[in-house]
Amino acid sequence: MNLSPSPAAPGLEALGRALRERRVSAVEVVRDCLARIAALEPRLQAFMHLDAERAMAHARAIDLLRASGVDLGPLMGVPVAVKDLYTVDGMPTTAGSRIDIQDLVPPQGSFVRALLRAGCVLLGKTRTTEFALGGFNFDQPPPWNPCDLQQPRMTGGSSHGSAVAMAAGLAGFTVGGDTGGSVRWPAALCGVVGYKASSTHWGGDGVFPLSPELDSVGFFTRSVHDAALVDAALADRPLRQPPAIDALTLAVPAQHFMENLDGPVAQCFDAALERLRRAGARIVDIEVPEASEIDEVFRSLVPADLLAFLGRARMEAQLDRLDPVAAERLQVAFGVRADDYVKMLARRRALERIVTERSRGIDAWVTPTVPMLPHPTANYPTVADVAAWNRLATQNTRPGNLFGQCGISLPIHHLGSALPVGLQLCASAGQDEALLDLARTVENVLGCPDPPVLDTLAP
Repeated sequence: MNLSPSPAAPGLEALGRALRERRVSAVEVVRDCLARIAALEPRLQAFMHLDAERAMAHARAIDLLRASGVDLGPLMGVPVAVKDLYTVDGMPTTAGSRIDIQDLVPPQGSFVRALLRAGCVLLGKTRTTEFALGGFNFDQPPPWNPCDLQQPRMTGGSSHGSAVAMAAGLAGFTVGGDTGGSVRWPAALCGVVGYKASSTHWGGDGVFPLSPELDSVGFFTRSVHDAALVDAALADRPLRQPPAIDALTLAVPAQHFMENLDGPVAQCFDAALERLRRAGARIVDIEVPEASEIDEVFRSLVPADLLAFLGRARMEAQLDRLDPVAAERLQVAFGVRADDYVKMLARRRALERIVTERSRGIDAWVTPTVPMLPHPTANYPTVADVAAWNRLATQNTRPGNLFGQCGISLPIHHLGSALPVGLQLCASAGQDEALLDLARTVENVLGCPDPPVLDTLAP
């Protein structure tokens, strides 16, 4: 069977132009997208909820608007899937849990409204780990990573449904959320671009919270250019010209971030740095001893925030209904003291100021996104194994949330690995537009890997 083409294959700029010039209709794009989902979803299991009827009705409405002369911008008619933490009117929100949390689901928020104002067609909800606590659940194993058609491999989390859907070309772009790496981490393991905004860049209203201090909106695309286009279109501003490569100063954190690297990850990262140097980028070292503080904050502060939102009485009564991995993390919160919580919160805000000041004169930090390759899921049979993997796999992403940075992961496995590898760029809070600009320059120098060939998954 021949798969319907991915709507992201030509790039969102080309797709938007074809839609605007009416060489293709939104109905045709969404119909092809749904056919691709029908063929691949039985194996991939990326979606929690798919609403094909509503998507087609929305696409027809978009085509009528365009025919009447309405132009909502470059994303008008582009199919999108959102993580099951975002409230979308008329769609269920479970936050990946069997626990009834409907009384806690917030109203539809500003980011989803921005998608709709831009004319995006919402296909449905993608899967998340329970309450976004980590990258793996036993009760609901992760979607199938498209990087390997023979055996299931780790996808990262918690936005793994959106990452897998993007890697498989099931939408024009997909939406996730990032509290400790939950966009950049699965992007790196699934071989796509994952952009994490500063926590204040897009409002967190309408998103089921994990830790409001650290939560941020993010999305997955085929390329950095697509990510920059999405961000600009949703903010109703034009794309800027990316900077010249020889104008960039990129810092490599000498501590913490270069530890525990799988061989191919180190090889690809070194090759990327060498290409950037040869192209004219200035590469410097930076000391970040504060990165060692991530474990305590994420061990205690994040679960405490979630427990406060869910309610102690509710969770004491239903703890046995949680996935074992989520339960293990949440139980820590029951013993967090109020004075310790306040101290952690104050320290996190101090760290953001310290690191922002130290980063002056630097355009972005550059590191491997995840220290390891997407290993087989069979390597992690117990809760303890998964917990250790969670800590190690997010060693390089959690600091970005701790320090309030915006960040992006670029796929670079074409530089020396058969399995996905990500390159992470992080900049100070509020520098989102500049980060996306310079990441486009980096992508132009490094190039992009080809997407996986998935024809054999189609029935």
